[in-house]
Amino acid sequence: MPFQYTLANLLAHNEGAIAVLFLDETGETVDLTNTEFQPFQMKIAGAYVGIYLRQLAGILSRADLGTTEVLHIEKSDIHLYATPLPDGYYLVLVQRRPALVARARSTLLTARDEIAREIFS
Repeated sequence: MPFQYTLANLLAHNEGAIAVLFLDETGETVDLTNTEFQPFQMKIAGAYVGIYLRQLAGILSRADLGTTEVLHIEKSDIHLYATPLPDGYYLVLVQRRPALVARARSTLLTARDEIAREIFS
């Protein structure tokens, strides 16, 4: 898969990053790059992020508020950043706290654009 290099780079270029997930429109993990957790654990996290993203997209659509650029979920120990890709896919970065949020968002959006060009063009 040509986008695996992009996933690995996103993980490598963010201090404290522990996983990058490529999700389909249902929240199912298509591919992932992971450093600490079992792949199954990250797949479950990805499924929940997918649920949140679909619910948020529905709310924004009904209220005519546009689309999600980046969803940032901050927990006591981790940050989850998600951004939509074409055709209902999502890219998710999971990072330990403390996190450099602006850098994580910037590299996530760059990776999103690379994957969109590689796969969806």
